[in-house]
Amino acid sequence: MPNRLRHFQATTFTLVAFAILSLMVAHAEWIELFPRTRPPLLAILAGAVMLVAAVAIMRPRWRRAVEHRTPIGARVLHLVMPANAVERAWWIVVAMLAGISEEITWRGVQTALLINLTGHFSIAAIVCSISFGLGHFNQGWKSAAIIVCFALGFHALVWLSGSLYVAMAVHVAYDITAGITYGRLGREFGYSPEIIESAATS
Repeated sequence: MPNRLRHFQATTFTLVAFAILSLMVAHAEWIELFPRTRPPLLAILAGAVMLVAAVAIMRPRWRRAVEHRTPIGARVLHLVMPANAVERAWWIVVAMLAGISEEITWRGVQTALLINLTGHFSIAAIVCSISFGLGHFNQGWKSAAIIVCFALGFHALVWLSGSLYVAMAVHVAYDITAGITYGRLGREFGYSPEIIESAATS
C-alpha cells in the first residue's frame, strides 16, 4: 500500500499548486473571490444544516466502508484513514487546504468562467459539480455521484452567501470529520496496512 504520510504531504503540495494556479487565473480574469462582506445569517445557518446533515447521512456509509471494505475500495480507504497523531495533523492540513483550494477552483474560478460563457449560474453550477465529481472518480462511481450532490450544495451556499467563505468552512469541517472518523473506525475494527493489502489483493 502507498505510504499514507507521504500521500498526505504530496496532496498538500498539489492543493497549494491548484490554489496558486486558480488565483492567477482569477487575477488575470478580474474575478473577485474574496469580497469584504460578511455572509448573511441565513447562509451561515444553511451551512450548519448542510454540515450536520452530511455527516449524519454519511457516517453509516463510512462505517460500512471500513467494516466491509466497500464501496470505496481498500486502497482509497487506506489513504483517508490517519492512524496516529502525526498523520491526523497532516490530515487536518490536507482537509483545510482542500476546503480552501477546491472551493476557489471549482466554486470560484471555474464557476465564474462558465457564467461568463453561458450567462447562467445554474448551468455553471451543474457543469462544475459534475467536473468536481469526476475529479473524485477514483473513489468509485457511487462516491463520485454523492460528491456531485455535495458540490451542488456548496454552490447553493455560495449563492446564498455571495462569497466562498461558508462553503469553505463547511468543506473543511466535513473533510476533517470524515478523516478523523475513518481513523477511529480503523482502530475500532483493528485495521492495519497488511489487512488492507490482503483485502485489496483478494
